[in-house]
Amino acid sequence: MGTPRFADRIYGQRPSTWRYPGTGRIVLGAMRKAALLLVLTGACTRPVLYYPNPVPETASVEPAAAPVLTPTAAPAPDAAMSDADYLMSRSLVMPVAGADISHIEDTYNDPRDGQRVHHAIDILAPRGTPILAADDGKILRMSTSSLGGITMYTVDTQVRLVYYYAHMEKYNEGMYPGRTIARGDTLGFVGTTGNAPKNLPHLHFQVMRWAADGKFWNGEPINPFAALGGVSRAHRTTPNRHSQQNRLDH
Repeated sequence: MGTPRFADRIYGQRPSTWRYPGTGRIVLGAMRKAALLLVLTGACTRPVLYYPNPVPETASVEPAAAPVLTPTAAPAPDAAMSDADYLMSRSLVMPVAGADISHIEDTYNDPRDGQRVHHAIDILAPRGTPILAADDGKILRMSTSSLGGITMYTVDTQVRLVYYYAHMEKYNEGMYPGRTIARGDTLGFVGTTGNAPKNLPHLHFQVMRWAADGKFWNGEPINPFAALGGVSRAHRTTPNRHSQQNRLDH
């Protein structure tokens, strides 16, 4: 019986005394099966590459900033009111527990180092005194900076006013960006983080109008002193003898 040519080329021509006719076909068939098995095995063990769909890039509200919640509430229906009148209508709570407005100096517009202007009021209190939400609304952002230290931004229910609380010692553990808050809720505790003098714990409390471009931290500032029950300097008959605010920084 003749020997297949393909097998002859692989194994060489076998002697005429080959005793087992058909063995070449068996060996060749086995080799084909082995080769096929090797190919299939290689295909099964080849790594599977997964190419996920690219995630759309979103513009950062502020570079290197903590997560920010952008409120979706409708614009204030009483937009015809001035910012000062609207702020007065909010019936703010004193943002530091136990603080007396008659012992607080109106430091709004006071000069600060580096030709800065102080667009806020500073409320002195013992370290660890609760810092309270001045208005109903939501927490926008919680972050730390070199000037303000441990800070928090909140927004009122009509998305017109932004409240900024700075120099906190720490946050209340129950607070987080996006949380709904009510007047009087404890947001954190008075401290001296940031550039505050370490021997004068206080809250830096600032109010700003919600910016049209959504950059709430750059909104136009509004003096909250009168809205907290304070008497402006122009109407004061005697200077506030309790004032220590001229020694504050932020």
